[in-house]
Amino acid sequence: MADTSLNENRLGILVWQTSNLWQSKIRQILKNSDLTFNEYLILETLYKLIDKQDSITQQDICKNSSIDRSVVSQKINLLEEKKLLIRSQPKDKRSYSLSLTDSGFELVESFIRNVEKQESLIFDKLSSEIFNFTNSLKLILGKKIRIKVKLND
Repeated sequence: MADTSLNENRLGILVWQTSNLWQSKIRQILKNSDLTFNEYLILETLYKLIDKQDSITQQDICKNSSIDRSVVSQKINLLEEKKLLIRSQPKDKRSYSLSLTDSGFELVESFIRNVEKQESLIFDKLSSEIFNFTNSLKLILGKKIRIKVKLND
C-alpha cells in the first residue's frame, strides 16, 4: 500500500494516531454514560487492583493508570460525588483508601468487556507480533520488558 501523506512513516505521528484511534473507540463506548475517559480509566484501575491488594490509594491509581496525580485527585473527587467510589481512612492516616461503591463496581463491569473487545479489534491485527509490539512500546517508555524464550525440543 502506498504512503498517503508526507508523515506516513513518522513513528511519533503513527503512535499518536494509534492512541487517538484507541481513545476515540473507548470514548464511543462511554458516550451515553456520565463518565469521561480518565474517570473510566481510574475506575477500571481500581476495579483491577481490588483483587491484588487490600488498601488502594490515589498513588496506586496513578502508578497503575499512568494518569497524572493532579488529574487523579480531581477525578476522584468527582467520582466520589457521583457515588462511584468512596474514600476511607486506613490504619495509616497519611493517605485514604479507595474502593468502588456497588454502583461503581457494576458500572465498570458493564463497560470492561466492551472496552477489552474494542482493544482486541484494534490490536489483534498485529497477530503474532503483538508481544513484540507491546515490548517495543514498553522499551520506548523505559519500562521492563519480558522476553519469550523458544526452547528447542
